[in-house]
Amino acid sequence: MDVYKEQNVVRAQSSNDRFAKIAIVVIGLIAALAVFMLTAQFGVAGIGLFLSAGVLFAAYYITTGFDNEYEYLLTNGEMDFDKIIAQRSRKRLITIKLDTATEFAEFDENTNIEQGASVVSADDNTGEGIWYLRVDHKDLGDTYILFTPDEEMREVIIKFLPRALAAKVRRGQ
Repeated sequence: MDVYKEQNVVRAQSSNDRFAKIAIVVIGLIAALAVFMLTAQFGVAGIGLFLSAGVLFAAYYITTGFDNEYEYLLTNGEMDFDKIIAQRSRKRLITIKLDTATEFAEFDENTNIEQGASVVSADDNTGEGIWYLRVDHKDLGDTYILFTPDEEMREVIIKFLPRALAAKVRRGQ
């Protein structure tokens, strides 16, 4: 029987993200106004209107690029982590086989990430409920994947972990 589980997690925006979005909008408005006024002085206000609209669209496009979510997709022991940017594009972050995992635990301030290890962050940016999977990835080597699985996703993940690791995780829960 095939096992399929999907979870989407919306990334919470930080205060830096909100500040950047406001700054981009303000700069975009000022630039659009400046372009229109400059072209109007030369008697080509029609072109300036189109250029101003282009500047405003660029500001919109950039600010919506801060709206990210992550998708965790588990299919028969293989897990994909995708980043969805503004619901217009998708980027595969990493694909792993859960039977190669060496650690699976909740991430906290005591978690020690080995120096030189790769880190793939796919969590919701709230700082709560973050878990990590440590795997030996074929391309990235020793890799930590930080993500925010719900309880149902964690249970499905545990079914595909190596037996000793699954038993250790179950005892810790």
